[in-house]
Amino acid sequence: MRNAEQFILSPETRSLFEELPRRLYGSLYSGERAPDGLPFFAVRGEGGEVLSRAAIWTNPDVVYRGETPGLIGSFECADDAACAASVLGAAEASIRAAGFRRVVGPMNGTTWAPYRLALPEGAPCRFPLEPMNPAYYCGLWEALGYEVIANYTSSCFPIGPDSFCRLEKATRIMEKRGITIYDFRPDRLEDDLNAIYDVSVVSFRNNFVYAPITREAFFAQYRPIVSRLRPHDAAIARRADGTPIGFVFGFPNPYASTGDEYVFKTIAVLPDSDCRGLGGILVERMAKAAYEDGFKFAYHALMHEDNISSNIGNHAHAEVCRRYRLYAKELG
Repeated sequence: MRNAEQFILSPETRSLFEELPRRLYGSLYSGERAPDGLPFFAVRGEGGEVLSRAAIWTNPDVVYRGETPGLIGSFECADDAACAASVLGAAEASIRAAGFRRVVGPMNGTTWAPYRLALPEGAPCRFPLEPMNPAYYCGLWEALGYEVIANYTSSCFPIGPDSFCRLEKATRIMEKRGITIYDFRPDRLEDDLNAIYDVSVVSFRNNFVYAPITREAFFAQYRPIVSRLRPHDAAIARRADGTPIGFVFGFPNPYASTGDEYVFKTIAVLPDSDCRGLGGILVERMAKAAYEDGFKFAYHALMHEDNISSNIGNHAHAEVCRRYRLYAKELG
């Protein structure tokens, strides 16, 4: 078995860190939000090429089974069980030496960053922001004693008039409650990003292994994404006093060869009684806009199997098209 070498991410080692995913994913790979100072392990072949890598991410706010676990993320590997065992074994040993009893992964520090593995169903990476990994990754982790601790799905469904048949009536009900919904305003980017942040940190806080994110970090991560949206690619709901209480955002799928697919990426609503039904309205509103733009199919992306968003995203003709897993391991 080839031994794993330890490195610290820096301008000098970044090319080594990114070598394997660039080779695996080609044009789909556009770099990573990984900070200098990140410890990572790599296994190299006889010619010096990287065969596997894994990084140790830390986050004291992540809790699993009542404790802070170590986190392994940035995992990439050739189809080689020995290379996976070497790089993950080295990462586990380092995490154990730091005093952690459990490890969770793959997770790049937080659920706000890339995490989970896609199961081997269909083509890798059907849409942007979906976990991108070769089909054999889940098998590598499970063979090394990692157990599934959470399951997620993406579903696809046709868009048609029945996708928004309740919209008009439901909108009138919301208006009687003093709730208004408007399209994202590119000229008010900061205001609308603040609204999305305020809703997100409340509506997501009970999510599995969730950790909070600062407003500054959220803006740094999402400003580039949101700034590329068309106005009706996002909608925000507010109470009469201006308080943001829900949002939805999506985008046309650039990976679709037919050009007629749309991705419903995130739906979030405050867990307040007067917000009941708002998530469904936001989805129908976006479905109507996508249908009028000529889109014929849509994805509800990356839903936890037990999350309420699975119910919000339920559609009579929806079919699960991809599944994902998050893993953990007791280190002993």
